Amino acid sequence: MVTKAGFADNFMGIEQKAKFIGHGIGLEINEAPVLAPRVKQELEPGMVFALEPKIVLPGVGPVGIENSWAVTAEGVEKLTLCNEEIIEF
Repeated sequence: MVTKAGFADNFMGIEQKAKFIGHGIGLEINEAPVLAPRVKQELEPGMVFALEPKIVLPGVGPVGIENSWAVTAEGVEKLTLCNEEIIEF
């Protein structure tokens, strides 16, 4: 998706690209599972995780969103209750 939009070079930062796009939520700020290409842990019902993609726009700054999700037996349930519309200035 980011490649198609032309943001692949700036996805998750410019020089120090993060190697993950999300993480578990619990007692610590960032917990397992880490959602990353090389991590093969499957999500299981009862897990709660944050999905936080970020893009850095050169000369402008970073843009990102972070949503929390719960894994259920049926799939996932979005826990974040905020508007996700893109705001243009």
